[in-house]
Amino acid sequence: MMVNVSRSAATAGLLALKGLRANILRFTLTALSVVLGVAFVAGSFVFTDTITARFEALFTDVYAGVDASVRPDGKGAGGPDGSSFDESVLEQVLATDGVADAAGAAAGYAQLIAADGTPIGGQGPPTLGFSWVDVPALSILRIDDGNGRPPERPGEITIDIATAEANGFTLGDTVSVQTMAGAEPYTIVGLAGFGTEDNLAGATITAFELSEAQRVFDLHGRFSGIDVIAADGTTPEQLVENLSASLATTAQPLSIVTGEQQTNEELDEFAAGLGFLNSALLAFAGVAVFVGAFVIQNTFRITVAQRTRELALLRALGASRGQVTLVVLVEALVIGLLASAVGVAAGVGLAEVVKAVMGAANISMPDGPLTIAGRTVIVGMAVGVTITVVSVLLPARRASLVAPVAAMGDSIVPAGRRPLRTRTLVGSGLVAAGGGLMVVGLTIRSVVAVVLVGTGAALLFLGAATLAPLFAAPVARILAAPLRGVAGTLARENTIRQPRRTASTASALMIGVALVAFVTIFAASIKASVTESMDRNLTADLVVTSSNPLQPISPVAFEALAEAEGLTAVSPVRADIIEIDGDRSPVTAFDPATINEVFAGDSSVDLSRIGEGLIVTEDVLESRGWTIGDLVVIDYGIDSVSTELVGTYSGSIMGDYLISADVFTRHLGDGPITMTLIALDDGVELEQGRAASEDVLTAFPNLDVETKSETVASAQAEVDQMVGLFSGLLGLALIVALLGIANTLALSIVERTREIGLLRAVGFSRRQVRRMIRSEAVMTALFGAVMGVVIGSTVGFGVVNSLADDGLTVVAVPVVSLAGWMVAAAVAGVIASVGPARKAARLNVLDAIAHA
Repeated sequence: MMVNVSRSAATAGLLALKGLRANILRFTLTALSVVLGVAFVAGSFVFTDTITARFEALFTDVYAGVDASVRPDGKGAGGPDGSSFDESVLEQVLATDGVADAAGAAAGYAQLIAADGTPIGGQGPPTLGFSWVDVPALSILRIDDGNGRPPERPGEITIDIATAEANGFTLGDTVSVQTMAGAEPYTIVGLAGFGTEDNLAGATITAFELSEAQRVFDLHGRFSGIDVIAADGTTPEQLVENLSASLATTAQPLSIVTGEQQTNEELDEFAAGLGFLNSALLAFAGVAVFVGAFVIQNTFRITVAQRTRELALLRALGASRGQVTLVVLVEALVIGLLASAVGVAAGVGLAEVVKAVMGAANISMPDGPLTIAGRTVIVGMAVGVTITVVSVLLPARRASLVAPVAAMGDSIVPAGRRPLRTRTLVGSGLVAAGGGLMVVGLTIRSVVAVVLVGTGAALLFLGAATLAPLFAAPVARILAAPLRGVAGTLARENTIRQPRRTASTASALMIGVALVAFVTIFAASIKASVTESMDRNLTADLVVTSSNPLQPISPVAFEALAEAEGLTAVSPVRADIIEIDGDRSPVTAFDPATINEVFAGDSSVDLSRIGEGLIVTEDVLESRGWTIGDLVVIDYGIDSVSTELVGTYSGSIMGDYLISADVFTRHLGDGPITMTLIALDDGVELEQGRAASEDVLTAFPNLDVETKSETVASAQAEVDQMVGLFSGLLGLALIVALLGIANTLALSIVERTREIGLLRAVGFSRRQVRRMIRSEAVMTALFGAVMGVVIGSTVGFGVVNSLADDGLTVVAVPVVSLAGWMVAAAVAGVIASVGPARKAARLNVLDAIAHA
C-alpha cells in the first residue's frame, strides 16, 4: 500500500534532522572545515573592528583639547623644508582673534639604544620623537604621579611606560638615543603614557625639551606644527577661518584644520593601513572557505551514494524528486548554521589570540573589550551557510535522481554519472576562462586587475578540479609503483577504480599546494631577479643602509663617511615621491660625480651627464610610450617642472625614475638618504674598508655596513620572511584539505565495510588493513600535491613572465622546496589515515560480512 508522504517543508526538515542524527559522525569533519573558514572571516572583522574602535576612542581622547592645528601645506609631499615652518608663525597664531593658547612642536626620528648597543624597535612599530608640550590641554602625553616629570633641559628625555617596562629602564637611567644627529646619552626623567594608554601600538616614544628637539631633528628655529585652543565663544570652524586669514601672508603655505579634522585624518591613515591587513586576512579566509567547499561537496556526494537505498525508499513511499532534494539541502542548511555559529564564536577567540601574539611581539593594542559588530555575525553566518548550501547543490540534484526501484536491491546502486567527455569539455572551458581572466588582469593597470586575477584563479582551480579524474588513474599507477604486497596492490586498485572520488578528495589539497607552490616560485623568482640585477648593476664594494626603514641615513653620518680614508667614492642615494603625468611614483636621486664608481646601469647615456634631465628604465619608456628627448612634467609638490627625458637604463635596482642630486635638492630639499654606495681605493681590502666605515659610524648604531653579497642575502631574507608568513596563513587551507582526506577515508570505510570484512575473513591481518588504508591516503595526498605543484608552477611561471616589465627578469623553480611540499603532503596523508585505518582494522569480521 502506498503511503502518502507530505510535501511540506516541515516533513523534509524532520527527515533531514533524522538523517543528520543517524550520520552525525559523517558530517563532523565537514562542519569543521566550515568552522575554520568562518572563524578566519569573523576573527578578521572582530580584530580590526576592535582595534579601530579602541584607537578611535584613544585619538579622540588625545586630541580632545585641540581646537585647531597649523601645519605645512601638503606635509610630507616634498619641497625644501616641506615638513616644517618658521617658529615665528607661533607669534602670529597667538595674536589671532579667538586664540586662547597655542604651542609649537618639533618632531622627527628618535630611536632608543639598548645597553648592548642594539637599536630598540624600528623593525615594525615606528620610533617616534617629538618635543614635550608644556600646555597640558595640548599635550598628547601624560605623566602620572610617581612617574617623574617632563624633560626641562638638554640631556633629559621622557619615554613611554611600555618601552621602559619591556627594556628594564627606570627613572634616572642613562640611555643612548639615536637621532639624525647621532647617538647621544640622555637621562630618563619621566615615564609617560599616550592618552589613556601606556603605549601607542608598540611605538617607541621619546620626548625632548623643545629647543633640544629642534636641535636633534635639525629644525633650528622651526616647528613641525602648532596646536591651538579656541577662546570662549569661538567655534573650531571660526578659529580656522581666523587663522587662515591671519596666516595668509606667511612665506610658506600653511594648512589649518580643526582638531576634529586632525583626528579623522589620523584615523583615516590608521584605517588605511589596517584595511590592508583586514583585506589580507579575508583573502586567506576566502582561500580556506573555497577549499572547504570541495570538502563539503565531496562529503555529501559520498553520503548520497551511500544512502541510495534510503533515498530510493523515500521515493518508493511517494516522495517527489523535489522533496528528496529538499531533504539533502536542509541537512546542509542545518550543518551550515551550526558550523557557522561555532565559527563566529571561534573567530572571537581567534581575535584574542592574534591580539595576544601581537602583544608578545611588543606590538601592544589599546586595552578594552572586543568589538563584535552585527555585520561580523551576519557576514560570518552568511558565508558559512552559503558556501555549505551551494556546495551541496550537485549532490542534492544527484540524490533526486535515485530511482524508487533502487530500494529493492541488495547493494548500493550509484546514481548516474556524467561521462568524462562532458567533464573534459566543462573543465577545459573553466581552465580557458580562468586563464584568460588572469592574463587580462596581469596585463592591465586598473583597480579591477586584482578582481580579474582572483576570479581567474578561482575558475582555473575549478577547471583543474573538474579535469582531475582524467589524470587520477594514470598518476595513481605511477605513485603506486613503490608499493609492494597484497595491501599495496589493493590500495592501488581501490584508488584507480574510483577516479572521481580520488580526484574530489585530492582537489582541496591540490588547491592548497598550488597556492603554496605559486608563492614559492614567485618568491624564488623575486630573489633570483634581485640577485641578477645587483650582480649586473651594483659595482660598489660596500653598501650602507639603515636597520630602521623609518630612520634613513643621517647627513652627518654621510659626511663622516665621505671624509674617511681608503674610500674612493661615497655616493648617496636619495628617494622621495613625485607625480609624473598625473601618476605618483617614487623617484631616486644620485650624485653624478660619484655614481659611475659604484653603479653600472647599462644606461643609454652616461649617468654623470644627466644634468637637469630624467632617466627611466627601458620598461617604463616602453609602457609610457615615450621616446628619448620627450618633455615630461614632474610635479614636486611645491612646483612643477617640464623635464627632458635624456636616457634609459636596464633593471630597476634604483627605481624607475632617476634624477640628479642637485635637481632633487632644489625641488625636494635634503630628502632622506636611503642608501650609500662605497667604492674602495685600490689596494684596500674589503674587510679593511668595512672596518674603516664602521669606525666613523660608531655614533650611528642603526646603520649597517654590508658587502654586496651580504646586501643580496639581506634582500633574500626579507623575501623568505614574506614566504614564511604567506605559507603559514595558507596552512589553514592545508588543514582543511587534511580534514577532507580524513573525512573521505572515514566515509569509504563505511561504504566498504563488507569488503573489509571479507578480506579479514580470508586472512587479511589488521596490520594489512591499516597499511592498505594508509597507502590509499598517501596516494590520494600525493596525487593532490602533484596536481597542485603542476598548477602552481604553471600559474607562477605565467605571473612572473607577465611581470618582466616590473623587474622580474628571472623565472626560478625551487625544486627542493617543491619536493619538500610533496613530502609534507605524504606525511599529511599518513596523519589523515590514522583514525580511519584504526577504525577499519577494528571492524568485527562477522558483523562486517553481514553489513548491508
